[in-house]
Amino acid sequence: MSRFWRKEKSIIYALHPEKIPASGARLTYTFGLGGIAVLSSLVTLLTGVALTFYYVPTPGDAHASLILIQDVVSFGAVMRGLHYWGAQVMVLAVTLHLARVVFTGGYRPPREFNWLIGVALLVITLVWDFTGYVLRWDDGAYWAFLVGTNLLREIPAWGDAIYRAIVGDVQIGANALLRFYGWHIFGLTVAGVFGVVYHLWRLRKDGGISRPLPDEGETREFISRDELFFREFITAALVSATLVFITLIFPAPLGTAANLDAGVSDVRAPWIFLWVQNLLRILPPLWAGIIAPLFILALISALPFLDRRGPGRAIWFARERWKPQVILAAIALVLIALSVREVWR
Repeated sequence: MSRFWRKEKSIIYALHPEKIPASGARLTYTFGLGGIAVLSSLVTLLTGVALTFYYVPTPGDAHASLILIQDVVSFGAVMRGLHYWGAQVMVLAVTLHLARVVFTGGYRPPREFNWLIGVALLVITLVWDFTGYVLRWDDGAYWAFLVGTNLLREIPAWGDAIYRAIVGDVQIGANALLRFYGWHIFGLTVAGVFGVVYHLWRLRKDGGISRPLPDEGETREFISRDELFFREFITAALVSATLVFITLIFPAPLGTAANLDAGVSDVRAPWIFLWVQNLLRILPPLWAGIIAPLFILALISALPFLDRRGPGRAIWFARERWKPQVILAAIALVLIALSVREVWR
């Protein structure tokens, strides 16, 4: 065990070369978004482990156990707040990190495969956040759970089988909550941790963070490993302090316990899926909840394969690469507009 952590032999040092090209390590190039995503996922993971000692994954006790954590357990409100806000920062950082890679052309060869891993990590992050939202088992979470799983029934031919495999019964109940709890704390956690480690390893195998090709005769500048550690430490300290501040000012939300007899009133999906909720008011469920998200995902995944050659490598908003940037910007604007429309409905 001690050898694993020995300096120069640990995984942390393996992911930090002795010298890093300065052009790829500029704060204005990466904004530290990948590191912020990793840090916030660690905060979410560690606080989630603490919460498992008190959370009870049954329909009758889930909400009450969160009340216990919130009001009785020492520092329980802080733990739950850090877990909730850490998850929101993680979603935001992963999404912005993906956008940064597109707007700088960071997916250019040989990084196409790592781009696909990154897209898969985005999906895992969104599902991880949604399963955590469901575990609150308050009125909003229950109806989001109901709507989200019923969309699976719309899949032609296999819809009912997929629904039964995920929900574990013909309707939502104890089996469904337990399965989502298992996926949240184990299945998605294992997939996320393995995916992040492999994503970082591929980054090093592909030559590190993307950077512009040097002009002829230009001398490339480097920063040292110690300088990179120092920058990461400062970023981690600022993000951690911000998370604690937000947690103390804005407690993690928790509605009233799910009341299955109350019917659907003013229920709203988690913010990451507000655009789907608004689409459901316009389109049939199969198109709004299945086909549209899959089409967007396929389009984003294909961007590196549509933009493989030419100038503009690792340059913010390069004119030569305007097509993939316009595609992503159009997707983002449509999703934001649909989300805002749902909020102000």
